[in-house]
Amino acid sequence: MRSLVLVATLVLFGTGSAFAAKVALKIDQGVLNGDTEDDVQVFKNIPYVAAPIGDLRWRAPQPGPSWTGARDATAFGPICPQNQKPSQFIPKLPYAEDCLSLNVWSPNTTSAAKLPVMVWIYGGAFVTGGSAIPIYDGTDLAKRGVVIVSFNYRLGELGFLAHPALASEHTSDEATGNFGLLDQIAALKWVQKNIAAFGGDPNNVTIFGESAGGMSVNDLVASQMARGLFTKAISESGLGFNEIPSLEKAQQASTDWGTAMGVTGSDSAALTKLRALKVDDILKHRAANQTEGGIAPFVDGKVLTGQVSVSFAKGEIAKVPYIAGSNSNEASLAKAIGSDPVKDLAKFGDALPSVRAVYEGDGKLTDEELGRQVFGDALFTAPAQTLAGFVDKNGEPARVYHFAYVADHFKGQVPGVNHGAEIPFVFGFRGLGFFANFTSDLDRKVATQMGDYWVNFAKTGDPNGAGLPAWPAFSNASRQTLLVDDTTKTVTDFRRGQVQIMTGVWAKRVGLPAP
Repeated sequence: MRSLVLVATLVLFGTGSAFAAKVALKIDQGVLNGDTEDDVQVFKNIPYVAAPIGDLRWRAPQPGPSWTGARDATAFGPICPQNQKPSQFIPKLPYAEDCLSLNVWSPNTTSAAKLPVMVWIYGGAFVTGGSAIPIYDGTDLAKRGVVIVSFNYRLGELGFLAHPALASEHTSDEATGNFGLLDQIAALKWVQKNIAAFGGDPNNVTIFGESAGGMSVNDLVASQMARGLFTKAISESGLGFNEIPSLEKAQQASTDWGTAMGVTGSDSAALTKLRALKVDDILKHRAANQTEGGIAPFVDGKVLTGQVSVSFAKGEIAKVPYIAGSNSNEASLAKAIGSDPVKDLAKFGDALPSVRAVYEGDGKLTDEELGRQVFGDALFTAPAQTLAGFVDKNGEPARVYHFAYVADHFKGQVPGVNHGAEIPFVFGFRGLGFFANFTSDLDRKVATQMGDYWVNFAKTGDPNGAGLPAWPAFSNASRQTLLVDDTTKTVTDFRRGQVQIMTGVWAKRVGLPAP
């Protein structure tokens, strides 16, 4: 039985005179005590599966706990173990292996509300990130009439380990290794079972994520295990042409890692030793021996049965409306993933002059600028258009955007919009804290547009609405992209020549004809 219980007391919120209504809500697991903010009811740190500790480390998600009495749901839980890189927008946060919790923002927690649901998947190269990061605050989106859900999923070696020792306790029918993706699927199953208690409609769920979160969106669209758990998908800077490691490669990498950690063999004794490893030792080894990348979902035959881009090309994907897009300076990511865009130009070999000719048009480019543009097109712009074209071919509406709006405070200081910099424009500037004071009227206008597009899409499958620049569907015939800049408009055949080059390279690699 799910019912809303309003608690008739007010508690002091913050250090000022503002008050927040304390609210309680019952789900199958027990009663949650949450808060309200700007008329949005917020419930944090809800365990959606059992804690992945002890014998549950490197196991598929198990049923979540229940509790007696009321569980405090007013503060975020710890993020999953990771080597953090705090910045001016991302603070250092507490972490723990018991981290698989989720958070819900809802403007109306009556079961009859049946509001659209938006489930956020954070990025961070599958080795960092967490739902408690302030810029992911769901309040402003929820105020538009949707339920927002965010959650933590396992990262790094704790989230994506394919060690052969795992087979000692699993049957061949079980999915193992892609634990981070299995966590995402478990969170979506929790949403299906529980979101009505928060006013959400389990039959109208949109998944959206950025970077590794956008990659996760694409993985979930391709995964048979996620079928029926969502009805729409948004992949922000989610790559798309990236090669998914094979099971064999993942197992070898995991075996090598185990050996480096002092664990050899593939029997139950080896697994016991792996589970005895201290989290801090795992993180220290990663910091000392690996770059930010290197751990990611792989083809396990269960969660992912093949290359995700090929699944899109063959139409072996969920039939859902889809949005994909990129930013204008995605090359800001290059150093973090160990890439050198200038050196990478050599990969074109004898074809580099013809590639340069397409990019330069009527003007000359330095190697640095050419490398920057090639990096962004190869990893982000071309995949967004190509995957959207496959969705269109599969009979579902698809849309493509390119986010080129540089915030007024940074105009003239950066070559474009950095990887991930569109996120505050989607969620609103609440999570920027002090830095929100530097936003301009035009910044806020663009943020309102982006939030409205995303929410409209979640409500109806069509992002268009009153007062918004028209955003037509992307088709292989019309190829229209929404260019978000100082003036937002639709562009036909956006960067067509560059996209054709990068799509051709991808098609050759996977053995398919260029679309």
